[in-house]
Amino acid sequence: MTGHNNKTSLALLLIIAVTVVCSSVLRRHGGNFDRITRRTIVGCSSFMSLSVADAFAPSPTFPSRSFRLEGIMMVSACKMHNSMGTSYPHKTHHVVLSSSTTGNDVGHHTADTEKEPTPVNNSNPSTLNNNHLMDGFDSVVNKRYACTRFQRYQEPTHNTENGTEESAATNANAVPQAAISDQSVVKSAYKCLELSQRAPTGFNAQPYRVILVHSKEDKERLSQYCLGRNADRVRDSDCTAVFLADRECGRDGKRYTNFLVDNMDPPPRQNEHGTSDDTRPLFNSMTRSASTTIAKANTSRTRRPLSSKALLKLRMLIMLFSSGYPLPRFLNVPFSWGVRTAVSILSFFARCLQSMKQRFRILSKLFPSDIQMLPTLSSAETWAQKNTMLAAMIYMLACTSRGLATCPMEGIDAAGVRKVLVIPRRYSIPLIVSTGTPYRRSVNEISETDDVGMSHGDDGNFSPRYSLQEVVFGNNFGVTCDLT
Repeated sequence: MTGHNNKTSLALLLIIAVTVVCSSVLRRHGGNFDRITRRTIVGCSSFMSLSVADAFAPSPTFPSRSFRLEGIMMVSACKMHNSMGTSYPHKTHHVVLSSSTTGNDVGHHTADTEKEPTPVNNSNPSTLNNNHLMDGFDSVVNKRYACTRFQRYQEPTHNTENGTEESAATNANAVPQAAISDQSVVKSAYKCLELSQRAPTGFNAQPYRVILVHSKEDKERLSQYCLGRNADRVRDSDCTAVFLADRECGRDGKRYTNFLVDNMDPPPRQNEHGTSDDTRPLFNSMTRSASTTIAKANTSRTRRPLSSKALLKLRMLIMLFSSGYPLPRFLNVPFSWGVRTAVSILSFFARCLQSMKQRFRILSKLFPSDIQMLPTLSSAETWAQKNTMLAAMIYMLACTSRGLATCPMEGIDAAGVRKVLVIPRRYSIPLIVSTGTPYRRSVNEISETDDVGMSHGDDGNFSPRYSLQEVVFGNNFGVTCDLT
C-alpha cells in the first residue's frame, strides 16, 4: 500500500510539472499562437498527464488510455466545431458500462460508426410548421371511426320501496336507463362545437343550430325516438349533439346584418384636406402587436365597411340561394318552387344562347359579351343541410383529436325528436352525433359491429373504402386521373 501511495505521489508531481511547463509556454507565446495551436498544446499536455498517471496507476478500473485519447480528440473537435462553426467527420463510440467488477468490462466498445458531416438545416420554419399540421391532420382523419358502443361512465341509482339505493343495471326487469355523463367529456364536446363554428358556410350565413343533450333524463327521452341500437348509443354515451338545419334563414336578415356590422372596421377618418386619414394599425397574426379590438375586427372577412346597398344585396343573395324566404310556411314552399323553376328555365335559355353564339358569328356581334350563367338553386332543406354537414364533420374531427369517439346517426324519428327537444318547425334534423368514451373490450371479446354487422375500425383497422380510381376522375367523368 505504501509503494502504491509513492507511485501516486510521483504521478501527481509529474502532472503538475507538465501543466506548469505548458502554461508558461502558452503565457509566453499566447499572442503568436492561434486558437487551434493552443488547444492542441492543451490536449497534448492532458494526454501526457494521463499517460503518466496510467503508467503508475494500479489495475485499470476505468476506460483504457487509447479510449481516453479518442475522447480527448473528440472533445477538441467539438470545441473547434463550436468555436469555428465547422462540422468535421468524427467517430461516435457507444460505450456500455457493465455492472461487472472486472476492468475489461468497463468502457467496452460495442460499435464504431462513421458519421458524415451533417449539413445545416436552413428549412423555412413555416414549411416545417405546415408539415406538422399536415401529419397531425392526416392522423386525426385516419383515426376517426363510427363508434358502435360507448363506455358507460356511471350507472344511475334509484330508490326502492325500502328506501335503499341499488344500481339499475342489477335489476333485470328495469327499463334501460341512460348513464350519468362524464362532465369532462361534455366540456370537451362543447369545446369541439366551438371549433365547428369555423366550418365554411354560404355567405357565412351559418344556417344551423346544435343541441348538446347530456343530462340523464334528456338522454332517456331522446333515446325513445332513436331506432335500433342507436338508442343504446344515446343512453351509453356522455352526450349527443343534435344538429339542426335552418330552412328559413331568411328570417334572420336583421340578425345577419347586425353580425356583419359588428365585425366591420370603423370607416376611415377624413382629414382637413378631405382625404382618408386611416392610421389604424394592421393586425399581425404573428406578432399580435395590435389592440384586441382591431385584432378581432381584422379576423373577419367582412372587415371593410359595407354600404346599406351591399348589405341588402347580401341578404337577397342568401334568400335566393337558400330558398329560405321570410314568408309563412304554406306560402314559402310554393313561392320557393316557383323561383327555382323560373331560374331553371332562364338558365336553360342562357346555355342555348351561349352555345349558338359559339357556332354563329352573327350572334357574337349582337352579344359581344359573355352570356351570364345562372346558378342551380336547391331547396331550402337541401341548402341548409349541406352547410350543416360541414360543421358536423369539423365537430367529429375535433372530438377525434381529443381522444373522444363519435357515432353519426340518421336512424331517428325526427318528429319525436322535435317534440321531446322542443325544436321549432323551421329546423330539420339531418343527423345526431353521440360522443363519449369507446367501450373497452376484453381480450377474448370480438369487435363490436353495427346493426347490419359491419365493423367500423375500432380495432385499429380502417373500415374499407372504394378504390381511389373508382371515386376520383381526371378532367372528365369516368376518365382515370393520371398525374404521372
